[in-house]
Amino acid sequence: MSSDEKVIFDSLYSKYSKMLLSKKECGRELSKSVATLDRERKLALGVQYIKNGQGNIYYPLLEIARYIISQQIKTI
Repeated sequence: MSSDEKVIFDSLYSKYSKMLLSKKECGRELSKSVATLDRERKLALGVQYIKNGQGNIYYPLLEIARYIISQQIKTI
């Protein structure tokens, strides 16, 4: 985990006190609707997720942090 990922991960963990976020929570953090997350998931885009036995979707904090870092525009 990079230092930038760690900062984001720690911030998310201190806010939610859990390792997995629901679709609604993830959407809130990424400023995306649940429908957008669903569409991206079906197209194999966006944040990696976990699907439990009941079919519920959860997003690991580390994957959210990695996604946020990957979406940042790098400037020199």
